Amino acid sequence: MAFLNKNTALAIAALVACGSAAATEDYDLRYAPGYGAADMSAPFEGGWVFQAHAYVYSGNVRGTQTVNTDLTGAISAAIGSPLPPNSAGAHTVIRTNDQQNVNGVLARLSYMSATTFLGATIGGTALLPLINKGSEASVTNITTTLTGIAATLPAPNQAGLIGLVNAGAAQQGNALAAANSNKTWGPGDLEVSPILRWSTEATQTLFVMTVVAPTGDYNANRAANPSAGKFWTFRPAVQFSYIGDGWDVGTRVAYSYNSRNVETHYKSGAYMNWDLALMKSVSESTRVGLSAYAVDQLNKDTTNLTAAQFAAKDPAFQAREEGTLNEKGRIFGAGPEVAYIHGAGDYLLEGRVMKEFGDQTRPKGFTAIVSLSKPF
Repeated sequence: MAFLNKNTALAIAALVACGSAAATEDYDLRYAPGYGAADMSAPFEGGWVFQAHAYVYSGNVRGTQTVNTDLTGAISAAIGSPLPPNSAGAHTVIRTNDQQNVNGVLARLSYMSATTFLGATIGGTALLPLINKGSEASVTNITTTLTGIAATLPAPNQAGLIGLVNAGAAQQGNALAAANSNKTWGPGDLEVSPILRWSTEATQTLFVMTVVAPTGDYNANRAANPSAGKFWTFRPAVQFSYIGDGWDVGTRVAYSYNSRNVETHYKSGAYMNWDLALMKSVSESTRVGLSAYAVDQLNKDTTNLTAAQFAAKDPAFQAREEGTLNEKGRIFGAGPEVAYIHGAGDYLLEGRVMKEFGDQTRPKGFTAIVSLSKPF
């Protein structure tokens, strides 16, 4: 197995860690896709509102990569005769899977005052998530075909070479997969936001300026963390809702700018989130409709580590970073929603399940959310 070269090892490393390229460090987004729904059209008038969102996400990234290995030296040594350079080789196809699972409770407390500024009432909100996150990387299949002189050897010799190449790739791949697989839970990153609210009889417009602080549980040596990392996020957002005759619509657009992770020197690119909820009343208390979301990364991920500094990192770290650097991600999701309002707005209970599609360098799966909103 000594003939497996460095390029082979690096290719396996990047593929196992990330399946295929997937932008934003460790796939993390501090804005949960699909977070906004029927609650976006609920009037946010004076007083306090408590919200608890039970959030479930499951998605995966499958990857396929080809690796060419030069076997000239190994065969020359075995037969005791020199061969022309690059005259014997192996073509290996490696398939991997990276499963991402997130379960969390996102607790939010908001307040809207009677004080006005620029014609809007002033409020604020804070959110602290409790998150259980898991990353499970695996090598699912390895196949090798021989090329050049190697393909002309007797069948038993070919089988032996293929076995050696596959065994070496599996050994390295499984070790890196284990190093990039973990489950952990704990507090996520704290969000605080001032709010401006404009309203008419049928509409409501909010401007929310969110700052996310790196307060959560984070270890740069883990692939999965409750916290997104040791960096700050600044997220302006605009939310609009319209309440019609028996139907309503709510939408939110948010832009997230990330500073650089001070522990990994990695900078995730800025991205846009868009949430949409279209709801139809079927009774005085019940609404049904459609929830949808989109995530579009605007800038590629970068690092300011020098080549020498990066080479000094352990292979598992290199694998995670190489799979996402210089990439941008995109994903869409849509699905049904049902919302129940108790009494005269005593509380709002809603649930939705959204299937993802149109993935570009992102995990793809489904999102499920059950939310309780209680004014008091």
